Amino acid sequence: MTRRFKTARCILYREDRFLLAIHNRFWAGTRRWGLPGGQVEWGESPETAAARELEEELELHVPTLTEVGAYPYKRAMHMVYAAPLDRDIETFDESELLDVRWFTEADIARLQDRATLHAGYELDAVRRLLTRLDAGDLAAAS
Repeated sequence: MTRRFKTARCILYREDRFLLAIHNRFWAGTRRWGLPGGQVEWGESPETAAARELEEELELHVPTLTEVGAYPYKRAMHMVYAAPLDRDIETFDESELLDVRWFTEADIARLQDRATLHAGYELDAVRRLLTRLDAGDLAAAS
């Protein structure tokens, strides 16, 4: 049986920084930072959804996504992928995102301490990715 994922997200990383975004429909009150990505459409794989969302939100074509893991949030499962990025984000779809910024792991930990992460699994996903990068399982973007 195939697991159904509500969303697919992606950790875009460059050197020691990770891209987070504020999605416009999730900021009622406090603005919360989360991973780029979005809804998995019916019949779509989570990987295809993550790639599509990166193109829609950030105008990025990412040829290869690496699975980081699945995370529960609000009684649904959400898949997280990762991809190195060797350039800055120059534009984003302002109808979907309010802001995008690069953060270090320490910055993301501070956002978690302040309860300003969207789903709460972002820091764990980044740390899981860093463990794989440190082990040489993935390439780092410079």
